[in-house]
Amino acid sequence: MPFLGGKELAQVYVKAKREKFALLANNFAETNVLLGILAAHAAKRSDLLLQISQGAAKFAGGGKPLAGLRALFSYVRAIAADYQIGVFINLDHVTPDAIDSFIVPAVKEGLCSSVMIDASDRPFEENVAITKRVVELARPYGVLVEGELGRIKGAEEGIVSDEAFYTDPAEAVEYVERTGVDLLAVSVGTQHGVSAGKELKLRVDLAKKIDEKLRSAGLERPLVLHGASGLTAEQVRALVDAGVCKVNKDTTYQYVYARTAATFYLTHRTDIVPPDGVSFDPITFEAQGAQWSPNKKIFDPRVLGKEIQVAIQRVAEEMIDQVGSGGRSIYG
Repeated sequence: MPFLGGKELAQVYVKAKREKFALLANNFAETNVLLGILAAHAAKRSDLLLQISQGAAKFAGGGKPLAGLRALFSYVRAIAADYQIGVFINLDHVTPDAIDSFIVPAVKEGLCSSVMIDASDRPFEENVAITKRVVELARPYGVLVEGELGRIKGAEEGIVSDEAFYTDPAEAVEYVERTGVDLLAVSVGTQHGVSAGKELKLRVDLAKKIDEKLRSAGLERPLVLHGASGLTAEQVRALVDAGVCKVNKDTTYQYVYARTAATFYLTHRTDIVPPDGVSFDPITFEAQGAQWSPNKKIFDPRVLGKEIQVAIQRVAEEMIDQVGSGGRSIYG
């Protein structure tokens, strides 16, 4: 299926809210992670929400975020055409200083289905004003907007918080009413980066209260869970039951990628790294100090790349089961 926009993504969230499941929101910056995630969602018949942060776009664009976003979008659109699931892109944690340089061209060029504006480190009134501006910019193009209220402990895209500030349910109602956001990211005890879910003070009760307050006010919205890597299946399920429809995953994929690469290179060290005391020239392929040469069947990056894709697919399938989106694609 072709890459889909905000209109179709909104339909997925309505379905998720009604049937009590969530979408994994999968961050990626390069193709091995992307292909592994795609394979998992295709196998599970789950619609796929990909996330591209400013940092990921900058990496993919050789230091130029917008160029990187265009490149990643083009790749996703080409690959998605062969998959029978809905494929969407969310711009993740875009900071206020990048509205004009990143969000505006992205929505005008149709490079995303939704965008998350992160002004959570600003005072409430400033957060409202910034988020409302992004909603007004995105709406004519059918792009959904996610805002964040409260602060999640840890660092993400240059926004750092040493402690969590839980989302206030009454403020959540006011924030949604005044900004018109389509999704609300809440702070209920999760943490950006490496954190074990069982060690977190998770407030499932607070997520449920926020959801109930919004519904009572006629402002029901899908809730978003940032910092979700490390949560147990039981914690994820409880939060989905409480109204969460989007669960962000990034750190898990980063670790699986690095762990797979480290294991591969440690296992095949002698096929890639010359023995101690041996000097090897990668241009002339000459070894000095002993008879040795690397094994091309091993050091070809596609060999490791395939292992990374398989490892990413495996963990993504497990997390799809946790959020309950398998078999629920809008395409049946």
